[in-house]
Order: sequence, then structure tokens, then C-alpha cells
Amino acid sequence: HCIIPEQSLFRFPILLLSMLALSILMSNIVCFNFVVLFMPSTFERENINHTYIGYTKHERTLLFSSVAIGALAAVVLVSHATHAHGTRKVFFVAGLLTTVATALIPSLSRISLNWFIALRFVQGASLSAAMPTAGSITASWASLSQHGLFMSTLTTFSQVSAIFSMPVSGYLCATALGWKAVFYLHSIVSAAIFAVWYFVYRNQPSQHPLISASETATIQEGKSAADLAHCDSEGTRKKIPYLAIISTPAVWAVWVGALGDYVAVQAGLTVLSTFQLIHIFSPLYLHSVLGYSMEETGWAAALPVVLQFLVKMSAGHSSDRIVGVSETTKLRIYNSLALAVSACFLVALAFVPRGYPACGLVLLTLANAMFGFNGGGFNKCATLVSRQYSHFVMANIQVIQGLSLLISPVLVNWMLRKGSMSEWRLIFVSHGCLLLICNAVFCIFTTAKPALWTEPDVPVPNGRNQGRFGAKQV
Repeated sequence: HCIIPEQSLFRFPILLLSMLALSILMSNIVCFNFVVLFMPSTFERENINHTYIGYTKHERTLLFSSVAIGALAAVVLVSHATHAHGTRKVFFVAGLLTTVATALIPSLSRISLNWFIALRFVQGASLSAAMPTAGSITASWASLSQHGLFMSTLTTFSQVSAIFSMPVSGYLCATALGWKAVFYLHSIVSAAIFAVWYFVYRNQPSQHPLISASETATIQEGKSAADLAHCDSEGTRKKIPYLAIISTPAVWAVWVGALGDYVAVQAGLTVLSTFQLIHIFSPLYLHSVLGYSMEETGWAAALPVVLQFLVKMSAGHSSDRIVGVSETTKLRIYNSLALAVSACFLVALAFVPRGYPACGLVLLTLANAMFGFNGGGFNKCATLVSRQYSHFVMANIQVIQGLSLLISPVLVNWMLRKGSMSEWRLIFVSHGCLLLICNAVFCIFTTAKPALWTEPDVPVPNGRNQGRFGAKQV
């Protein structure tokens, strides 16, 4: 028997390990965004110089979009499975699927494009577990005073994946090991991380042998009896109150905030993902427009997300520690820093001419970095409002991401017919406009109160703030 310290802090290793598992899940997808620039198409012969024509625009669109289709197809199943069987089993299965799919890409992609598309579909299906897992872990393992820290840390998986995958992919593609080594390395790292995560993680702190009673009490302090009963009583799990959730204005504020983070509107009809623009198409922009070399593109594409990672970590911690303002006000401030300020940098980026790569990289880095404040904005709001049902609210954020993954490659390839500066300008300006609109909607309807449906047998009124009866505005 191990001796458990009276004041254990085991929730933080759980947090770090979960963040790494989420990151490698995303890395297995993100590495393709770089490698596709330098890998041969299915029937193209490999050569010693590693110079290829590569996949056509149409083929790239299919490979990008198959991830989104997989994520959309699996997100409802993942949400139900997480509620019924717990995060530990569901997320581990997702890890196994993405590991196997990534390991098979170098061989099956050379046999058939359809096989390659199928493997990307599996990777997308695995990705559908990411946001529900982040929400579930925060609701179960974070104390109410640390929701910002947990959500910010767990949702850095997008940044950490790029920080790892872009430089590693750039280095390996520039060596004799070539593009295949990128997928093999990612699959090995993925297998190792998910094996350790499954061994260490438990769905609830009270189930973990290394968690002290005092730490469990710290995590559970201030949480409702219904929340804790939902967590600990496997035999009495309540059904998800779907109608009540989708009737809550604060939940829609979360989803609209996520929409602004992921999607921008051009001419009121077309949509484009801000997240996907930066993380999928920044290598293409840096390589084709700004003129960076293969290896330089890998490092330059990682730089913006390194800064965003640092901002996100500090933002999550500071949003929990700042006193003197209400929790709802902090949600508005941090979400505005994430969306409104980023919009300004994206619009400025639209007017950077050719021949100024450093200026373009600085603005791209700043725009991307400001998105790090979303951990103290709509992401934090999601878990504060929905508590034990945060996996469902976060699953719908996953749907938004999936839709942007699906539409973004198609629209970008359509808008970038010549890759001219005017085409890029239109993309960046349209992003900025939508970010400002979505942030305004979030600020109007957001609240930090837990919704009424997080309590048992409480009728849900048609009011704006559907928090607990008698709950104090924080």
C-alpha cells in the first residue's frame, strides 16, 4: 500500500497527462497539414531528391474534409458513450484508433487514395472525443476556483500539437528519413502517451487510489449535490436534459463564442474557420506567399502557436486568480481579448504586402496568440454553466470545429484560385468581421452561474440567467 500525503496535488499530473494525450490526438492530424506539401501523391514514384508534384487541389480537399466528416459522424456517439461509460474508456478507444490510423498512413496512402481518405476519417472520428474529454475532465477534476486553469490547459492541445508537429515534420522531411518518418514517429509517441494515460487516469477523484481525502474535498468544494451524485453514483446517472440545455441563452453564448473562434463569414453566405486558417493553411501561406523554405516553414508555422500556448496558460491561471470583479465580467473581458483583439490583428495582416515576411509573421503570431485568452472566455463559461453536462456542451463546440474543418478546405481552395494578395486580404478581413460580431453576442448573453438544469428536479424558466435558485451572481 502506498502512503498518500495529506495534502496531495495529484490532480495536476492528471491535468498535464490529459493535455499531452489530447495534444498527440491532434498532432496525428496536424502533421499531415505540413507533410502534404512535400509528400508524393498515391501513384507518384518516390525519388532520391524528395521532389514531388504531390496531391492535386481536389485530392487535398478530400483528405482535409474526410477528417471533418469523421469528427461530425462520431461526435454524437462519443457524447453518449462518455455519459454512459465514462471518459477513461471512451478517450482511450479514441487514442487506439488514431494511433493505428496514423501508423498505417505511410503504407496505405501509397496503395489507394480511398484508403488514405478512410484513415483520415478514422483520425477525425477520434478527434471528436477531444472537446467532450476536456469538458468532462474539467468538471470532474477541477475545483470551482480552477476551472479557468484546467480549461485553458486542456484546450492548449491545438497549440501543443502544432508546437510539436510543425518543427518535427519540417526537420524529418528535410532529412533522408523523409515524410514517412513523420507518421511513424507520431504513432509511436501516441501509443506511449495513451498507454500511460489509461493506466493513471480515473473518471473521478474519489475513485483514484493516489488522491487524498483532503484533495478530494478541495475538488468537490462548492459543487452541488446533483453534480457530485452524477459523478460518483454510476447506477443513478441522469439523462442529459437536451431541451433545457439548448434553451439556455448562456449556452448559446458559448457556442456563438466558439463560432467566432472557429468560423468567419464572408458576404453573409460563405464560412471559413479561423482556427483552420491558421493551423492548416499557415504553412501554405508562409511557404507560398512569404517565401520561407521547407525547414523554415516548419519553425515559422510553430512560432505563432508557441506564443498562443504561453498566453493561454497565463490567461487561464489569471482568470481564476483575479479578484475585485465578478466572474461574469471576467468572462466578457477575456473573451473580448481573444476575439476582438485578434480581429484587429487579422485585418492588419490583410494589408501586409509581399516582401515583408517578418511583418506578416509578427501579425500572424499576435493574432494567433490572442486566441489564447479564450480559456478564460467561452471555454470557461461552458464548464461553469453546464457543470456535469459540460461534455455535451463541449461536444457541440466539437461539431462547430468539425463543420469548419469540412468547409474550410473547400472554401479556401475556391477563394485562393491564384493565391494572390487580394484573395488573402479578403479572407483575413472577413474573419475579423465575424470575430467582432460573435464576441458582441457572447458578451450580451454570457453568465458564470450554473444553469438550473444542473440541479435535480428544478423547473427551468424562460429567463436569461437560468442559474440555481438563490445563486449569487459571481
